[in-house]
Amino acid sequence: MPVSTLAHAMTPRRHPWIETLTHPVLLVGALAVWWVLDRSEEAALVALIATQAVLAILEARAPAMPHWRQTLRQKLGLAAVYLATLVVLGLVLSLYGWLLAPPLAQARDAWGLALWPNGWPLLAQVVLLYFASEFIYYWIHRAIHGSGVFWRISGHGFHHAYQNMHALNAGATHPLEVLFLALPALLITALLGGGAEAAAGATTLLVVNASIVHANVHTDTPGLRWLVTSSAHHRRHHSSVFDDSNSNYSCNAIVWDRLFGTYSAGPVAQTGIGPHEPTFMQKLLLPLREPVYADTAAARDHPTQRDT
Repeated sequence: MPVSTLAHAMTPRRHPWIETLTHPVLLVGALAVWWVLDRSEEAALVALIATQAVLAILEARAPAMPHWRQTLRQKLGLAAVYLATLVVLGLVLSLYGWLLAPPLAQARDAWGLALWPNGWPLLAQVVLLYFASEFIYYWIHRAIHGSGVFWRISGHGFHHAYQNMHALNAGATHPLEVLFLALPALLITALLGGGAEAAAGATTLLVVNASIVHANVHTDTPGLRWLVTSSAHHRRHHSSVFDDSNSNYSCNAIVWDRLFGTYSAGPVAQTGIGPHEPTFMQKLLLPLREPVYADTAAARDHPTQRDT
């Protein structure tokens, strides 16, 4: 491919109003949905569905990378994976609530860790939990990318194996990884004594922002870009270039990458773990074996443990 053509393919198509307003409007809209629905846990699902619908329209009308368009079959496949992930997430949260919440609450009472500011305004608690849970996830995610063992145990390769990202990719996650994704907010609320309403609000923001950052829509809002992860940031994290992907570990709070030296910016020609996208079954089996073309933490640690 000529250099000029490659450079053009790597440059997101700019739609200034969409680029600037999509992110804050969807986040504020998610909070509004949560508030109108009596600040319930179900609000996260409603806000997620509405956000995915809006992003699907924008991906069709104003894609950041026009050559990344999906077929109907690909969209339906991702939607099915997303639904399965939501089911698994619900089961894992119930399991954690049964197994982990009681001992964490006992530890909180025994060690005097009931430090959560329940007297703060509810919206302030939601924002605090959003950034605090992402602080924990940042270190989990960074460890996964830094260790071939953690990469395999978490099944994180499944999420990264997809080429041509779209909003629905936010839910394209291996069942093993759900065990890690469900931990941060639970640890904070159970150990520090956070309330259920704050957890529901933070969850609403987290799932909506995760959809935004995976979308094939270029978002980059002045001011917000310093604190909250945008699609421009997260596209870089999914780059098929190994060194580029080892950056921007916080899916929702880019401020942690900026503070801890893992922030990165630059063009992305292709997402994925190599020049080809594995089949669905290969994705599921990535914790055990990776294709020979894969360039991941696990592949670099154990280059012999690949499919031929």
